[in-house]
Amino acid sequence: MKKSITITLLLFATLVYTQNINENFEKWPVIEEPINITGIDISPDGKEVALVGGKMKNVIIYDYSNKSIIKEIPITKDYGGFNVNYSTKGNYLLLQERVSDYSTKKSSTRDYTIIDLNSNKAIHSFDKISDAKISADEKELFTLEKGKVYIRDLITGEIKKKFEPEDATNVLAVSPDGKELAIVKKPSKKEVAMLASKNVSKKVIKAVAKIKFLISIYDLETFELINLVPDFYDNINQLYYMQNGEKLVSFNVAQNSYVNIALPKNNYQPTREGYSGRSTMQPDFSYNATGEYFGIATYEKFPVVNIYNVETGSTIDQYDTRMKIWKNIKNNIFAGTNTSFVFLPDNKHVLIAYGNSVIKWRFNK
Repeated sequence: MKKSITITLLLFATLVYTQNINENFEKWPVIEEPINITGIDISPDGKEVALVGGKMKNVIIYDYSNKSIIKEIPITKDYGGFNVNYSTKGNYLLLQERVSDYSTKKSSTRDYTIIDLNSNKAIHSFDKISDAKISADEKELFTLEKGKVYIRDLITGEIKKKFEPEDATNVLAVSPDGKELAIVKKPSKKEVAMLASKNVSKKVIKAVAKIKFLISIYDLETFELINLVPDFYDNINQLYYMQNGEKLVSFNVAQNSYVNIALPKNNYQPTREGYSGRSTMQPDFSYNATGEYFGIATYEKFPVVNIYNVETGSTIDQYDTRMKIWKNIKNNIFAGTNTSFVFLPDNKHVLIAYGNSVIKWRFNK
């Protein structure tokens, strides 16, 4: 009898959960063809989004409120798709090739393209480099290539400065005020010994130096090393200053990939704040405008978007892309390989790109 009651309760709980999945959403195709949108970003004014992906010959600038294409900008490369980021003032797009990262030790390289939204043209392209970032004032382009940092004029591409950080590996981030540069590096045994507990053996120090990574902070005026984030990381394939430079956020490739946060204004001290990633590529992750919520595109049985409450660290909602394939095909909606998303300015909705469609989802708080 007890077993029967337990099974009934479990079935009821499952039914209730199923009924509450993805209830508050609207979905529609951007183009009624089987394209695969892999990247979305919202313009700084919040009025439009940029869409990129596989089987797409153009970057699409899209008015999501009126469900209409504003313009299409030709691109020459396709691959499995790109991530896309608006520059701070909204005059440029940075496209990053999406590649799989399975190794916790080896750094990957990717292709990058810079698009000028005023001329509607690609102005710079880089093949198989470690990273590229546009400065907040939109005057400079930073690239990390074979362990060297190049600082270029964003418009002309002319190299203005370059330097070689010690043991730099695969990603960088430029602080919003343009004063500091964060770079992922392999730690030396001396650095491991300095940051580790006094009781750690030489054998452990050697192992940590071999398999772990550090984040180094450089002064962009003098190129001097001014800080090390006092924590050891798995292989980092994404690094950004977020929340107006208040947080340095990294995506760490591991058996169960994760997001870590350090605080620049607190001498780059690590925090307990962190989120699960479960992705072998470069997923979207961001805070909403008020910093109350953190979202990350990840993969469970299907591509999903998870929303966290930053204060509690708990998952408050999830959008799961599983769908009835034949029913959706009849409506010209086709599945994709991953999700990409942005928080909308109302702080109530998330806009998700998946397959050839866009999904406006009101997440539960």
